[in-house]
Amino acid sequence: MISTSAQAPLPEDRGTFVSTDMAALASHMDACKQSQGHFFSLRSGGGVLRVLVTSRIVSTGALLGAAGLALLLYFT
Repeated sequence: MISTSAQAPLPEDRGTFVSTDMAALASHMDACKQSQGHFFSLRSGGGVLRVLVTSRIVSTGALLGAAGLALLLYFT
């Protein structure tokens, strides 16, 4: 059983509580985004690309081989 004394008291105006909670969350998310640095989107895009390539390694290798062969035939 959960006793009511163990729960955190809520303020009288629940809208204010939710509003300040969301503002604190937004501030935290901004701080996290800034701490990741300027290349965060590039790193996360690279991570997505790595996942796509490694999950399809055989077809990616075949595609790169075909592209290499096409370039070789084009330049000779």
